[in-house]
Amino acid sequence: MNLRTVSLPDLAAERKRNTAASLSEGFAGSSHQGALQTNQPWPGRPGMNKRAYEGSKDGWPNSLGRVLPLYYRCRQLVLATEKRGRRVPQKLSTDTRALEKVVAKEIRHIHPLLFQRLDDRQLDRFLRTMPFLRLSVGRWLFGSERLKADWPPTEGLRSFMLLTGRVHIFRDSNGLGEFLEMMPGSIFGEQPFRMGDEEINDALGGAAHCEEPSIVGILTTEVLEAAFADRVYGNPRIAQKIRHSPALQRAVLPEPDPSKPKVELEHLSAAQRVEVFESISSAVRSGLDEMAKSISVLHLLPAEPIFTTESIDESVFYIEEGRVEVQADVTLIEKPETRTPKRTRIHVLVDRAEKLAGNSIFDKLDPYVIVKLGEYKRFQTPVQWNVGVNPFFNYDGTLTFNGEEEITFTVMDYDSFKSDDLCGSCTLRVDDLTDGWTGKADLYRPKSSVNMISSSDSDLMEKAGKLFFSVKWDYETFNPLIPPKQKSWPDQVLFSLQEDAIWGHERLMLGKVWMKALEGAASSTNYRLQLQRFRIRAAELKGTDDRCVVLKIANHRFLDFIKKSQREKAFLQACRLQALDKQQVVKHHIVELLARWAIEEQTEQLRKGLLGLKAEREEAVDPGKFRSKYRGVKAGLDED
Repeated sequence: MNLRTVSLPDLAAERKRNTAASLSEGFAGSSHQGALQTNQPWPGRPGMNKRAYEGSKDGWPNSLGRVLPLYYRCRQLVLATEKRGRRVPQKLSTDTRALEKVVAKEIRHIHPLLFQRLDDRQLDRFLRTMPFLRLSVGRWLFGSERLKADWPPTEGLRSFMLLTGRVHIFRDSNGLGEFLEMMPGSIFGEQPFRMGDEEINDALGGAAHCEEPSIVGILTTEVLEAAFADRVYGNPRIAQKIRHSPALQRAVLPEPDPSKPKVELEHLSAAQRVEVFESISSAVRSGLDEMAKSISVLHLLPAEPIFTTESIDESVFYIEEGRVEVQADVTLIEKPETRTPKRTRIHVLVDRAEKLAGNSIFDKLDPYVIVKLGEYKRFQTPVQWNVGVNPFFNYDGTLTFNGEEEITFTVMDYDSFKSDDLCGSCTLRVDDLTDGWTGKADLYRPKSSVNMISSSDSDLMEKAGKLFFSVKWDYETFNPLIPPKQKSWPDQVLFSLQEDAIWGHERLMLGKVWMKALEGAASSTNYRLQLQRFRIRAAELKGTDDRCVVLKIANHRFLDFIKKSQREKAFLQACRLQALDKQQVVKHHIVELLARWAIEEQTEQLRKGLLGLKAEREEAVDPGKFRSKYRGVKAGLDED
């Protein structure tokens, strides 16, 4: 009998009596024996009236609900024909096989966590082996003492997968109290369902009740053994594949001879690499063989993420075929100590003036200087009496700075009998006066002849001497009330891993040092790096349907192998070097993100300038002005 061409309901029990491995409801001949044996009508859920199902097949979430009953019927006919000892018609075998392919394609989407661990051939054997139950409204899968139905004995686990319909699962074995609603694709049962080192149940309970006509698959140990029958031969291949990984070179190969040149696996041919790896010790071989038995093989479609029941930090991943991308959420937070100091006050030391205009032989100048910052802030030096054109002021004034752009110096001649006369003035940009600036500025005043015609304003002004002064600034280095700048980029591709690469071994061996090494990539910048939510997905391959194959190894299995190899220290040192290489990759990525961030800020500033919008300046609330600002305001809770 060719198991590849004929669709059978149960490979593991094909010669056994057709009881629990058969379909519980639906046409299977006049001598049909149901999976659940009971002599009384099916009871409804306690405390609820029976109701008719008002749904329709069109309401099912995908095409699996339409094709599965057809496959169910064809598989029944094949089973009934073979049980009678007759040959299955060729058309029936062809139709069953075609429907089986459609079911295999659609069923992958209802529970990716489970079916990601099955390749196409394993999924075919899974479908042929898995028994089905077709249940009506009010049926109990398990639980309820009033059911009085016994499942046929089975060895190992028994769980259920809801393929179509709707089921409620109760904690109480009598179907009382709170319940969870199971939708198509859910796995549930009375005990955990495990595949290797993973537990993938969606719910556990004491009773399960059908709320709609449902088709349920039975997951048993026999089903998994039939589906993974090829693992007996595949495990040695997996062990041989893993030992050729360059990332495990220090743990697999013996210590190199210092007198011989260093071997670089990347530059060797396939035949040369096989020859090199033939020298591994028996301890390494046995450790690899033992680890290969518990490895989960994941088959990913392009751009599909890895689904696991736990965090990816609890496993090590080996890329057997294809290419995967490691993604993370990247956040850059400004370091307070590197923030540009904020200028708070300006100290101006007015030293002296030279060659002032306005002096006469009858009266020497009595000058003083007015320093004005912005529109309202100013201070004035004392009047220097009868000093002439070269006065010394030596006066230090202080003004509060709040972002003003210009500062003006005006030298006046004091007059007791009329208004003071202008000796000269100048206006400078504040940004040009850095901390510790010392120098002089040219003073100008209008020319005495105002009837002259000129084409420019500069011809109406004349030089009126020079003013010597110096500037110092007070800075507020860090204000804890102002939050630092930060920006996040979700789902950033940090690493692209090719075939034979491994992810997770550095983190496992280095612990917290691993994350510190990656976040240290931003040490040379003004920002602190945060990496969160690491994810692994298959790379997008345009124009192809090739799958990516990834081997998932539990952390404790991998550590056992490293200890058995007796090369733990050497492998730890290799992990440190690989972590530094990954740090450089992250550093290059941060430089690109910072450049992108700067362009976005410039674009936003230009947009505000073109639209006439004022940029919002984020300032901390002055505690001294808090009372006057919020006088009369009542505090209250937000009703939203």
